[in-house]
Amino acid sequence: MFELSPWDTLIYTLLILALMFFISKLCMESPPAVRIRDNKNGHRWSYTDFIINFPLHCNACETFLLTATGQCCTVCGAAACTSAKCIRTVDRKVSCKSVSRCKSVEEAKVKSIQPAKHKWLGGNLPLDSVCCVCEDPAGDGPGLRDLRCVWCQRAAHTQCLALVGERCDYGEHSNLIVPPERVVAKQGRTVASPRRKIISNLVLPTDNPKFRPLIVVGNNKSGNSDGATVLAGFRRQLNPAQVVELGESSMEEALEWCSLASPRECIVLACGGDGTIGWVLNTVDKLKLSTPPAIAIFPLGTGNDLARALGYGSGSDSSENISKVLTDLENAKVVDLDRWKVKVVPRRHLRIRLPTTTIFMNNYLSIGVDALVTHNFHKARESPFYLISSRIINKLIYFSYGTKDVLERQCQNLNNKLELHMDGKKIELPEIESVVILNIPYWGAGVKPWELGSGHKDFNFTPSFSDKKLEVFCVFSSFHIAQMQVGLSEPHRVGQAREVKIKLTGSVPMQIDGEPWEQHPAEISLQHHTQVQMLEMGPKTFSS
Repeated sequence: MFELSPWDTLIYTLLILALMFFISKLCMESPPAVRIRDNKNGHRWSYTDFIINFPLHCNACETFLLTATGQCCTVCGAAACTSAKCIRTVDRKVSCKSVSRCKSVEEAKVKSIQPAKHKWLGGNLPLDSVCCVCEDPAGDGPGLRDLRCVWCQRAAHTQCLALVGERCDYGEHSNLIVPPERVVAKQGRTVASPRRKIISNLVLPTDNPKFRPLIVVGNNKSGNSDGATVLAGFRRQLNPAQVVELGESSMEEALEWCSLASPRECIVLACGGDGTIGWVLNTVDKLKLSTPPAIAIFPLGTGNDLARALGYGSGSDSSENISKVLTDLENAKVVDLDRWKVKVVPRRHLRIRLPTTTIFMNNYLSIGVDALVTHNFHKARESPFYLISSRIINKLIYFSYGTKDVLERQCQNLNNKLELHMDGKKIELPEIESVVILNIPYWGAGVKPWELGSGHKDFNFTPSFSDKKLEVFCVFSSFHIAQMQVGLSEPHRVGQAREVKIKLTGSVPMQIDGEPWEQHPAEISLQHHTQVQMLEMGPKTFSS
């Protein structure tokens, strides 16, 4: 039998370990970077039935696509029939918007000081287009009429084009756009993604204090699937790499923009509901960015309570004017939002200590009947029979579960299952069915509970989402919530505190920022965690 000496065994072991190390390095994902989609090989096509709201003609054969099946590029706006011939023709003759035009930092420094040129696309102009030369309507008539620059969005008649000039200034939103001349892209190949490209560096302007790159994050399925159209609208206004679809990239990759742009501050626009905003804020907190971004909201959720508190309105959809949204973001005010650390310490069960859970809260925490309704709604939404998603249907489901609890009253005598402590002082509670701890003025999809009725006059403070304090109130029943929704009643106000502790002695429904679960006996404590920068809209900006 073949035997190895101790030295041979050591050498073979080291060789095997070295081989395993190199294999793991080869298979391992590269460090977080902004993954991009290379548009040089063709357009990013999508069916026209949900991506356009204006007359569209094929850029190859000029077929009118509202009377025929076609596809539209969600990046530059080029269009094509579904025939392979037309798609190949448009891909070959009409180039898409470039993400990057540089392969090194030195090349980016040279190109960034050279004037950028317009990139004209023929036809398919928005209905309200006006020629930037003669100021007459542009794009009227059948076929591919007139031209539009895909970067600055200026339109021009074909006969006026010679008077426009070659230099492109990236339009009225240039302070939000990262030009491709300032983006350095390189191959970031891995075994899993051999053709992957990443943005490795940005050469940003140093002489423009108003320049703040806008990063848009969202999901195509958000807001009754309006998310796809909304993200396409932002891609056409910005550098396509500035719009990150969370079904294709991770939130960490999206926020890597903030590291690349540092020390320049970015604006991160979260397209979604309160859950998406919480996801962004939690990721920013986890990454510990040297230059944290200012967070803005494009509300596509059902409740949108944080969006209401910051002036974005009750909800948006694909009909929004994206150019106006960008203008509003440039004029928005930066405010601080408190974030709270919620520590849930379960009680021993069969002498076994269960692990402690830490959750971060932005909006509110509630225990009782409103959490029960939310919990039932989430179970219904995860059901295979939940086929149609819309805000109206979601609110009808909420209403049906709320009405059901009016009769069943599953959270009756909640005060016998918990103890409430505010700043170390135990609070005696009446017979209630819910306890709500507020950080923002809105709750329950648009209710401002602290301002209802006249009871708030008994308290000598004005609630704020940046005062490092929480407001606590109680609800008597599901019917009481319905009365508050229409302004016919007011909550049982308890007061304000810097630290809140709840001791649960029984299992009850609980939710934080709209994420519900069944909470078993535990001790729950809320303490101030940090403040984050948010963009607050002025009055009458986003549509409600």
